[in-house]
Amino acid sequence: MQLPLFDKIDGLAEEKQHTKFKFLRDKILLRNEKLLLCSYTDGLVDKDNKMIRQFQETFHSTYWEIIIYQVCLEAGFSLDQSHNFPDFIIKKPCEFYIEAVVSNIKQTGIPEYKRTLEDYFSMLVPPHLQHDFYDILDESIIRSLTAISSKIKKYGDYKRADWFNEQNPFIIALSSCDQINYGREFIYSMMALLYGRYFIPDEKGCITKKYVKKVETGAELPIGIFLNAEYSEVSAIMYTCTNTIGKLTALALSKGMNTFNQVIDVVRDTEDNEFPFKFRIVSSNQPESVSEGIFVFHNPYAKNPIDPKLFERTNVTHIFLKNNELVILGVTTPIYTRFSGASLFFKNADMLKNIITELAINFNILDEDMINKIIEEMKNR
Repeated sequence: MQLPLFDKIDGLAEEKQHTKFKFLRDKILLRNEKLLLCSYTDGLVDKDNKMIRQFQETFHSTYWEIIIYQVCLEAGFSLDQSHNFPDFIIKKPCEFYIEAVVSNIKQTGIPEYKRTLEDYFSMLVPPHLQHDFYDILDESIIRSLTAISSKIKKYGDYKRADWFNEQNPFIIALSSCDQINYGREFIYSMMALLYGRYFIPDEKGCITKKYVKKVETGAELPIGIFLNAEYSEVSAIMYTCTNTIGKLTALALSKGMNTFNQVIDVVRDTEDNEFPFKFRIVSSNQPESVSEGIFVFHNPYAKNPIDPKLFERTNVTHIFLKNNELVILGVTTPIYTRFSGASLFFKNADMLKNIITELAINFNILDEDMINKIIEEMKNR
């Protein structure tokens, strides 16, 4: 049975409804995305009778839980939905917990409804050309730390429940929605927050950093929280920054459903140093799965580590810190960012070739010989 996500709730005024909820509800052009999302709730239990109201009021938290639920089904997990918390109690193939959280825009931040065309197209701008890269990175680190800390506090409460086993792995699943351009954070905020690896675009690599500063107060917030045993109760952080409405369009296209938008996925090939960024026009022939764009950052000090093989049926990417180096397992071509636009924008083949060519050049910082090679290849297609 599906959850009635879009049914009217008595007493919930229109001005209290989230803009993304109203966007999905009212836009006839998003009809199939809306139907697909509802289908994804089939079998999901609203354990505390809050999911539907939260979906309409705050949107992101329920949307994220629906995606996690689908990832659990994709992985073949068996769930116990009889208890109010944690959010996901996995019983088979082994017992562990997933607690969902969203990092939201701060109260003084720019709200999502003020997103401009410049923000929209910034999804197609690589880090070394982003004038606000460090602002977005630091804000994401700070907001993510706040969200994760809130769930670590919850863990202390959960331990008192008679159905909760402290010997089971505990994963915090974080969906970053912390600013209007959250879709282009990739994994850089988590690399810094969890492992102290702070990305420098011009150097195509990381420096070691111990803190970031809050703009408002100048306070120094420690990062690299997985570099000691203080957070050992957390087995891993499951993370995404691409859980957008564009994700729904990509999933609908992947199933062969008619949509009025098309999607370009920017993919980061971690095994190709020469041409790491690749591009995919999403379709049933080049599908995007529900678990793509999700990363599991493993805690080297975890009391109860999580086995990455549990997710081997999914397209999750695992990241470890071993011997002071980042190690990537699972899907080694994760989604870097996503661009969703009107189908008419994609209809002109020559225009599309030019866009892909320019993206390849900008993202991969290519030399002149490689640029000429790509242009010739695009001409011959």
